[in-house]
This record gives sequence, structure tokens and C-alpha cells, in this order.
Amino acid sequence: MKSHVADYRTRVYCARIEPVGSQPIVRLTSYPTALKMSNDAVYHSTSGYEFSGLSATADMSGSGVDLDGILQAGGISLDDLQVGAYDNARVYIFATSWAAPVEDEEPLSLLFFGKVDITDHKYRVQLMSAIDVLSQKVGRNYSPSCPWTLFDQHLGGNLIATSRSRCTGPRANPDGPQMADYLVTGTLTAVTDQYQFSDSTRLEADDWFGYGEIQFTTGANAGLKPFQIKVFASGAFTLHEALPYPPQVGDAYQAIPGCRKRLQDCRDKFGNAINFGGQPHVPSKTVYSQRGRGA
Repeated sequence: MKSHVADYRTRVYCARIEPVGSQPIVRLTSYPTALKMSNDAVYHSTSGYEFSGLSATADMSGSGVDLDGILQAGGISLDDLQVGAYDNARVYIFATSWAAPVEDEEPLSLLFFGKVDITDHKYRVQLMSAIDVLSQKVGRNYSPSCPWTLFDQHLGGNLIATSRSRCTGPRANPDGPQMADYLVTGTLTAVTDQYQFSDSTRLEADDWFGYGEIQFTTGANAGLKPFQIKVFASGAFTLHEALPYPPQVGDAYQAIPGCRKRLQDCRDKFGNAINFGGQPHVPSKTVYSQRGRGA
């Protein structure tokens, strides 16, 4: 039983989106006008927004909620969604009374900001129930490739959770490769499109930055998330995904080399084979499941 429920005569639904990073909290209400809560928090009208509906079941199954049109107002921009600024944000759904609104008066659900679909300037965000966390696989799997993230962090100083931070791990070489020793900076000297551009001053070997990251420090893309490099050859970068804005000649960037999770990368490129997390010599299922043949 709930300890408290909102007055059914003046009942209204509200949602609060709390991002993982430093982005502002987004507060929405289904009431026609903004509501000021008892703690002075203001929940803005969801005009232009639409929830697909919230349901509760007697079993432990999770429920998904879709939130449409979230970019039209309320503080989340197209840039925020394209760079994943609100990925894994917590979404609190609650009911209250529009006559005397109280934040979290009747908690209804805790959801997580999930997959975002952007089509024809219409946006849909899948909000996943917290119970879905129980359906996620945990623990390590045997794989020939390394599961760790190079340097244990991404550009911008975002440290990786413990389960993925073993590149500089607790083995014989606890220091491992350090990002500061491999970080480079430069400016673009030629631009093909939002996927391809180059810096003619880069003298590193082909594929040195393959699977690495690049982040712009000036220009229209400055301050956005780091982007993964698909191919690097003769000073030319090719990305896996397009930059949100067209880059320009002279845009400054910082970049780090990549690791393709192979033993030869870890050993020959970074001298860190002692911390390699893969099992390249474990036979695959097609090998160990074969039956022996008689002479």
C-alpha cells in the first residue's frame, strides 16, 4: 500500500529527468500551465509532449514508457540528444494535486532515459523501468578480445566504471598506459564532410588513431562529446558517426590513439600485455564441440 496518494479530484502527473552529468534537471507536468511545487521547484507544462502511458502490474515485469516531442521545450536540445548528454538519466514519475502541488507526493515509477529515435524532426525517448536492470547480464564472458577501455577513461576526463577499468589494472603493471602520454592536439587542414577530415601535419602510422577518439576544442563542434575514429591513414580521419555540425579548416582538436582489443595492439602498441583482458587461446565452441574421429 502507498503511504500517501494525491487527491483524485485535482490529480495531475509530473516527471523529473535528472541527468548523470552536469546538464540541468528537466521538470515536466501534464497540467496546462506550469506548476510551482511546495519546495519552489517549477514544473513546466508538457504542451508538445506526450507520454505513451504508465502501467503497473502485480508481477515483477518491467514497463516501458515513451516520451515524444521532448525537444520542443523544457531544456533538452537536439545537441543534448545527439551527444548523449541525457543517456541513463533517471526519470521520476509522480502524481500530485494541481491545487497544492508537492514534489514526489505520490511516487509512481523510477525510469531510465534509454534509446532515442530522431525522425523528421520528431523525437521519441524510450524510458525503461528500473526493474529492467535485473535482466542485464553481469560478470565476464570469455572472449578473444580485451573487454577493458584504453586508459580507463574517455577524452574529457570521463572515468570508466570499475567493471571496465582494468587497462591500467591491478596486475603487474598497475600504471599501464596513461592518456597524458598519448594525447595529441592539432588543427584541421582539409575537410571532406562531417565524416571525413584531415590534418596534414599528422605523421603517425596508419591506423594509429583507429578506434581512438577525437574531440574538438574550437569551432561549431567544440565542447561536444568525443567521437570514435573509424579509420586513420596519412593524416586523414574517418569517423563512425557524423559530427553534429560541419567542421571547418582551422578547427582545433585533441585526439588519442585507439586499441582494437587485440593482443598485438596491447603488446606491441602500448607494451601492456600484462593487463590484457582477453583469452585469445581459448578454443571456440565450434572447436571444442567437435567429436573425435577414429583412425
